[in-house]
Amino acid sequence: MEHLRRLLVVLLEWASLALGVFVASKWGLLAYDDLAALAAVILTMGVLNSFVRPLVLGVYLIVSLPVLILSLGLAYYLVVLLANGTVLYLADQILASFKVTRWALATLCISLVSWLLTSALGIEQVKPWRRPARKGPDDAIDV
Repeated sequence: MEHLRRLLVVLLEWASLALGVFVASKWGLLAYDDLAALAAVILTMGVLNSFVRPLVLGVYLIVSLPVLILSLGLAYYLVVLLANGTVLYLADQILASFKVTRWALATLCISLVSWLLTSALGIEQVKPWRRPARKGPDDAIDV
């Protein structure tokens, strides 16, 4: 059951990414050739989001730590947008049938659409690394 839950989370996150890329392409922020190219973009960005983005985000967070402290954490959203833009840039460099014309707006559009869809569907509540709620009364303090 746990494997099915993890697969569902990945599929929902990739679907939100696909919708973000589709919306950004309709607004003229990026372009792809056909539906097969869109599938390749989603697959590439999904793999990059799963494996490369955490590393990039970690490096960006370490480098921007003084700014994060001075802004009391508000610059975190800018760091996340930079990491998302890096993933978008890497996908643009990997795929020949994918071209980004307006980087900042495309990154913002994909991030906002993906965030809105994952929030609306409650994907944050079904993350696989979250501990499931206990059933029954329990007097112990969970730390």
